[in-house]
Amino acid sequence: MKRRRGRRGFWWWSWLLALITVGGVVGGFFYGEKQWEEAPKDYYSSAKLSIHIREPFVARGAKLEASDSSLANLNEEAVLRDIKSEQALSPVLAEFELTQKWGMGTADALTELRSSVSLEHDRLLKVLFVIVSRHDANEAAQIANFIANGVAGRVKIVDEQQKIEGAENLKEELSPFVQSEIEARDDLKAAFADKGITIDPKPGVDVSTYLLDAVINEAYIKWEGTLDNLTGVKRSQGAFENHWRRDVRPTIVTEDAVAPPTFAGPEVEPFQMQWALYGLTLGLVGGSLLSLLCWKLFP
Repeated sequence: MKRRRGRRGFWWWSWLLALITVGGVVGGFFYGEKQWEEAPKDYYSSAKLSIHIREPFVARGAKLEASDSSLANLNEEAVLRDIKSEQALSPVLAEFELTQKWGMGTADALTELRSSVSLEHDRLLKVLFVIVSRHDANEAAQIANFIANGVAGRVKIVDEQQKIEGAENLKEELSPFVQSEIEARDDLKAAFADKGITIDPKPGVDVSTYLLDAVINEAYIKWEGTLDNLTGVKRSQGAFENHWRRDVRPTIVTEDAVAPPTFAGPEVEPFQMQWALYGLTLGLVGGSLLSLLCWKLFP
């Protein structure tokens, strides 16, 4: 009996281990392919726009020139950020009733939508691609077109906000010079009043007759200096005012998104590899147990 067990030991039944292991790998490979066929597919659809965003500027003396940097500027960053903002994407949820369709709350649906949208901007060619990835090809195209058609309005909104901010900054910069001129003019008016002279000093008003008085002359020189400073600052701000006043070419959709005929992913290989590894593991475990059982039952 011992000699027989020696001839037909555990390794004699190891062919079962090899057979089941190979079967597990092959079976897992084909099962992985089946899982891939049933898995949701990613469809990418993109709309193309000719986008014009107000150029950044650099001051060169009294003139402003467009920056020649190839990097995205603050204006462009603001526009691209706004396109994916809650204010811009909420109408998409409402238009296609995505919260109901996806079975999500508004916040989760907004997060899902934002993760589905990507933007590719070429600032040198002034081209923007709105790319949407969804498991439904038609849905991807519809969302991409809806967002693209709203980009022009978003560009205008951001630009108008920046105009307001620019005007406020200029006004804030000018404010101390205006205040200094007002105070100096009030001092000059007071000097006139002390001499019994009723006159409202303004640019272009001839007061040379009264400048022989030392007090009036001193007040006039101070006022004239603040007026020159104010005029100089206003002149320097003119280029900035012109920059914000200049119209920007409109942004238009040049190519509508269409439903892609084929999906972009996922690839079948990762599914096959994953399930082949599962099959290998199960085959090793199952084959080892079966070989051990046969060795015990048929020594």
